[in-house]
Amino acid sequence: MSTSSQSQHEALMKAVADRYRHDGYEVIVGPGQTVIPFDLGSYRPDLIARKGDLTTIIEVKTNAQRASFDQLRAVVEEVKRHMGWRFVLVTGEDVSAPTLPGEEDDQFSWDEVAGRVQEAHSLADLGENEAAYLILWIAFERMMRFQARRVALPIDRLAASILIRQLYSQGELSMAQFETALSCQSVRDRIVHGFRAPDLRDAFARLSTVVRELVEEWSAASYQD
Repeated sequence: MSTSSQSQHEALMKAVADRYRHDGYEVIVGPGQTVIPFDLGSYRPDLIARKGDLTTIIEVKTNAQRASFDQLRAVVEEVKRHMGWRFVLVTGEDVSAPTLPGEEDDQFSWDEVAGRVQEAHSLADLGENEAAYLILWIAFERMMRFQARRVALPIDRLAASILIRQLYSQGELSMAQFETALSCQSVRDRIVHGFRAPDLRDAFARLSTVVRELVEEWSAASYQD
C-alpha cells in the first residue's frame, strides 16, 4: 500500500471509529489476537466495536474493489458460528449513512418483499411505470443484500453492480438472472438520473420474473436455515 493510500485508509478508520463511538460503541483500533476468542487465521481486523451483547468485527475499505471477497468470506463464515459476534465491511459512504453497518441486519422479512412486489404491480396496472419499476428494484436489492448476508458474503453494503457480480460468481444467480439483473440495473440508472427508459414495460416484466424466481429459491433456503 502506498503512503497516500495508507494515509487515506488511516483517516477513514479514524472516521469510522469516531462514528461508532458517537453511537455508543466501545471501539478497539487494530485489535490484537487475544481480543477475539476464536481463530481467524492470519486475518486481523481494522476495528472491533462493542455495544451490549454484540461485538462487531470491522473491515474498513476505501475502495470496495480492493476487497478480497474470498478471504473475507472465510472470515465471515467463522464469525457467524459465534453468538454475539458479527462481521461488517465498511466503506467511506457508511460514515455519513443514517445507520451504522449491521444495525439494520435483522429487519429484513420476506413479507416486506412480498408487499413491495405487490405494490409495484399495482402501480404498473395504473400505468405508473417508473414508480412501479423503482419499487420493484428496491425489493430486488433488499433480497440481494439479505442473501449476501445469509451466504456469508461481506458485500451487502456495497453497490448493486458488485452485489450482482459477486452473487453470480458464487452461484447464487444463474447466467440468465445475472444478465437480466445487469440490464435491469441500467434501466434503473436511467430512471433515477432523469432519462427516459423506452422499454420500461419489458424491463419491468423481466425484472419481475427474476424477482419471482429468487423469492421462491432464496426464501425457501432461508426458512431451512
